[in-house]
Amino acid sequence: MKKKLSGWQMAGLVAGIGCFTIVVVVAVGVAVAVSWARSAVAELGDPTPANHTRTVTLGQPSAGDAAPAGGASGAAAKGAGSKSGDPLRLTVELAEGDFTIRKGPAGGQVQVEGTYAEGMYELTENTAADEAGHSRTTIRFKSKAPLWARILGGMGGEGPNRPRLTVLIPAGVPIDLSLRVGMAESRIDLGGLTLSDLGIDLSMGNHILDFKEPVVGGLRRVRLNASMGNLTVDNLGNTGAEAIEATGSMGNFTADLGGAWQPESNAELNFSQSMGQLTLQVPSSVRLDANITNSQGGTTSSPNSDEETKDPKAP
Repeated sequence: MKKKLSGWQMAGLVAGIGCFTIVVVVAVGVAVAVSWARSAVAELGDPTPANHTRTVTLGQPSAGDAAPAGGASGAAAKGAGSKSGDPLRLTVELAEGDFTIRKGPAGGQVQVEGTYAEGMYELTENTAADEAGHSRTTIRFKSKAPLWARILGGMGGEGPNRPRLTVLIPAGVPIDLSLRVGMAESRIDLGGLTLSDLGIDLSMGNHILDFKEPVVGGLRRVRLNASMGNLTVDNLGNTGAEAIEATGSMGNFTADLGGAWQPESNAELNFSQSMGQLTLQVPSSVRLDANITNSQGGTTSSPNSDEETKDPKAP
């Protein structure tokens, strides 16, 4: 004789069948989405990484945004497309890879070299007038696939197929420089460059920024923004900047104020950090006048150190 299920038992059975059905449906849906994403990525082209090089002439008008990979984009020019004496304007935007940015040979050309799958990623260049009417050269490296396809298709990430690029910025040329690096690991050394203005945005990854040599040419200001990742900055004194404004969020931010500050110079530095840790390392050779405010609006007096220099000519 069959035992009749109670109401609670029937409810539990129905709930169990429902949960199992949901799990099956989700699993099938994920499998279909992954298959679809991999199919979409495969249609982009050859996923095999290969070596690529590109030479970009600053200020040289470009025929389009997609110059042939591995080719030069014109002969070297001294300040082409820019008024005499004005700095050249350069924007570098890099995403989803392992990137190194540093000083290159003197001249008016940026050199880009590295390894990536041309079917999966694209390296483009364009020179056009910006909002202020100045000629600006923009170099971009990014994935061809949409975000959902990259995530579900397992594209990018760590491993031998991850793009690796080195960008060499020419020495001896006055440049207004804007750097944007995201979803990446980066090592950036801007020491020895001739910079008049510098803006840097770093996000979603671990980034190291350094100025191993003094910047040439009277850098007016540095704007630095970091989010959703960890950033270490060394030798900020080698920028020689009159003003440095740095903001960070959702990560750890460590800045070293060492470097070749000019005697008797005055620089205004502003650091702000939310949802993470901010560490400032100040050499004893620098006189510090600090105003520290916490997130509740409370103010802390300037830190005192017996090791801080008493030299009135100290920066």
